[in-house]
Amino acid sequence: ATWNIAAVNNNPFEYWVTHNDPAYNKMMVDVQDFIDEPGSRDCPIHEVLTDEMFDELVQHLDRMKCSGLDKLRDTWVSEYRSRKIISGFLKERSIGSKRLISMPDRVTNTIHAADGTVFYRPTAINCYDGNFENKSAWWGLWQKFIFDTQILVHNAKKRPEGYPCLVFQMLEPILKCKYPAITEEEELICIPLQTLCLAIFDAIIIHMLDCVAPQKWQTLRKSLSDALYKGKDRQIIEILSRTYKDAAFVFLQEVAASFVKKVEAGSLCDDFIVFKPAKMDGKRDQNSIIMVKKDLFDLTSARDVTNEILAAVEDWQCSDGDLVAYTIQSKDLCKYLLVSFHGDTNGLATLPVVRAVHAVASSTYSDHALVFGLDANTATYQVMIAFEMDMKELTALQGVSHFYDVIASMGMASCWGTPPNPVNPTTCNARTYLQPQLNKA
Repeated sequence: ATWNIAAVNNNPFEYWVTHNDPAYNKMMVDVQDFIDEPGSRDCPIHEVLTDEMFDELVQHLDRMKCSGLDKLRDTWVSEYRSRKIISGFLKERSIGSKRLISMPDRVTNTIHAADGTVFYRPTAINCYDGNFENKSAWWGLWQKFIFDTQILVHNAKKRPEGYPCLVFQMLEPILKCKYPAITEEEELICIPLQTLCLAIFDAIIIHMLDCVAPQKWQTLRKSLSDALYKGKDRQIIEILSRTYKDAAFVFLQEVAASFVKKVEAGSLCDDFIVFKPAKMDGKRDQNSIIMVKKDLFDLTSARDVTNEILAAVEDWQCSDGDLVAYTIQSKDLCKYLLVSFHGDTNGLATLPVVRAVHAVASSTYSDHALVFGLDANTATYQVMIAFEMDMKELTALQGVSHFYDVIASMGMASCWGTPPNPVNPTTCNARTYLQPQLNKA
């Protein structure tokens, strides 16, 4: 079995759902109309995130000893302050391609601490427990969370192991070599710029919801959070225990470090041993793991070979936790190479990783059976999307048919058919407009 359990998807508004309160459908349609045809509601950013709020943000950034704050002030005045909140920000594709909203949201939206405590950024798009009485109350909570809340996460970077770090310190640089849309000037101030863009985004979303469904949106969010996300780990473990208890291998992707601890401490470990990356990522919290049926295998034969495959990957830099690989021998003396992998949004990392797996499997482990569970993130068609009319910026999507042709040439087969039907998706959930990557809506 292979399953992307999507630990990082904690936005109760991200997908369209069936709700017994008609106010839900009305609110979601009104939000979409607000973004599609904002009209006079498309006000400048400084009416939503005011100059006073920006000054407070800079004071915090200065306290964090950020460099480039003069440049950030110039960027605020020249680039962001007077932009329109919808046409100039939420629908501005360059902001999306630079990951100035989605990257900091991924890191700070929902944080699983090492002790199992869950922290939520004060925003509309997660399971934050409290209500926001007004914009001022929200802004105070937001600043305190980002700049004053210390959390010990698994494998926290920037601090020695065992010491908590501020939420702000968890933000990762956006590198031009990986995201070419970002300019060299923006790369130099990418941490404070991400912080600013995240604050603008959260302020706009709350402003918009307060316009279309004042107060009601917070009630709807709580009902969705309770139904979809509270107890999610428990439900996943129940499904694994009930439906997949006889599987020889279970490959999981986008697994939170805290979920691994729950599996290791629960009844699943009576039947399965868990193989996890040596470098678990507790900030992005998107880890791949492998669960192996204990009574079928010689557990003493298991060996971590993740680094051998990572060393063979060309044209891509995998993040910590995305890939895990082990060899193991069954009790009837059959040898296996097991790999679990989570691809990037557009599927562009998938072929470089599969080629590396194939190369290592062929050269070093040719006497092993390869079993590979992955979220390939392949799309119906192999396409190039032009983000700008002048065609200066293109984004590719990895197509199903092209991907299959490549793996078939390597002698691999897919459990989805020979060949897989590209218009028979494994995942088909309509995404709403209430999310940090509007291009997915």
